[in-house]
Order: sequence, then C-alpha cells, then structure tokens
Amino acid sequence: MNKNIAYCGLDCNKCDAHTATINKDENLRRKVAALWSELNNTQITPDQIYCEGCRMEGLKTPYCDSLCPIRQCALTKKAETCGSCPEMNSCEKLAALLQNNKDAALNLKGYAFVSLRSRPDLLASASAWFHEKWGIPQEAYTACMTAYLNGETEYGWYLCLDGNSIIGGLGVIENDFHDRKDLAPNVCAVYTEKACRGHGIAGHLLNMVVEDMREKGISPLYLVTDHTGFYERYGWTFLCMAQGDGEPEMTRVYIHR
Repeated sequence: MNKNIAYCGLDCNKCDAHTATINKDENLRRKVAALWSELNNTQITPDQIYCEGCRMEGLKTPYCDSLCPIRQCALTKKAETCGSCPEMNSCEKLAALLQNNKDAALNLKGYAFVSLRSRPDLLASASAWFHEKWGIPQEAYTACMTAYLNGETEYGWYLCLDGNSIIGGLGVIENDFHDRKDLAPNVCAVYTEKACRGHGIAGHLLNMVVEDMREKGISPLYLVTDHTGFYERYGWTFLCMAQGDGEPEMTRVYIHR
C-alpha cells in the first residue's frame, strides 16, 4: 500500500502539516499551527508542525507521534494498516473516523484510483472494460483514450483498481450522445462493478474528475443520467432535459460548477 496512507486510511498527502514539511513552507506551518490551536483549544506552535507521514520514518506532530490511539494500536499489533487488522469492522475508534472519511475506508480496502495518463499500460484493458459495460465499440474508447494519452486533449479517463482488476471507471468526452451540444464537456461511462457498489467508489471517481478538470481550467462539467438522488450527493445539480441520440424519451442533464 502507498506509504503515504496512514494506518487509519487517511492520505497524509492531504494533510497541511505534511505538505508544509515536505515543501519546507514556513508560512503554511504558521497557518496550520494557528488553525489547530483554535480547533483544539490549546497552544500549538509552528515548531510542532513537522510530519513526514504516519507510516514513514522521520518527524511526526506530537499527536501523530504518540497521542493518536489508532496509530498506537496499529504499532502495537504490527499491522500494515487497520485494513489488515481482523478487528477492523468492530473497532469503535476507527468507525468514528471512517464515518466522516469515506476515502479513508476506500484506502484501507487497498483500492487504487488512477488516471489513465498515470497508467498508460492499462489502455487495452480499460477500453475493453468500458466496451463490455456500455456496448460502445472498443475502437471508440481506444481512440478517445489515445488522444488523451498523446496530449491531444485534457478530457481524461479515470479508473479504480482492486489489485490488477478494474472495478470502476468514468471518462470525459465532448458530448455524451445528446442534442445539447453547447453543454460540454460531459462526464460519461460512470460504472462500478456490481459486487463493489456501496463503497463510495463512484463518488470518489466523480470528485477526482471534477478536481482534475478544474485544475486544468475545465469547468463546469455536465453529465446525462436517468438517476435521481445519487449525483446530488457529490455536488451535481439538475440543469435541464436533453434528447438522447436515438432515444424515445428525454433524459436529465446535471451540472457541476
């Protein structure tokens, strides 16, 4: 497992204390100390904001080093992470954390979320997987993915892996086969293997694509779906109805700003 994933499943790369340490950012260190002092109603000084990662050798914040009960438990049991502990599902300390951190739960399951650009070796298997799920010719997926890998477009493809197996994915294309060509680009082909549903995989992928596209200056995003109540959980809102190509009924268009 990625060494920057903490024992509890949280991603140390998303911790400002870790970021300040890795980047030697004194301004961020001071900001974190002030914020944490306020949140914890105690005095935390900038010199305490040093952390190279929960499971990495090196400096830790005082809390991570000796006060975090989850880390101390994992160290005592010599567990790689809580995900390898047989008591994971009955652990009250971990349950309290995972209740508000679904990404941590996914990390503990060992899932990896990647862009196809970071794993170009998956081109053939990814195009075959999407073809199997949606029935669109594999050649069409291959063409879109190849354009992305070659830098001809920033409209990407994103996957969830369980070991070497693809268990979830989605992509971005100009138009997902509907008459509102002005509403672009579209998130498309959102799918999670049935046996893996209910774990937050699709939600993580949706957040991943929104963040990646926004960093590239691509916003808003659109998608078409017949589902109601699902995409709203991840910041998408209903926009209008559109006519799908060759479809007898109108379909719902969502937007993420």
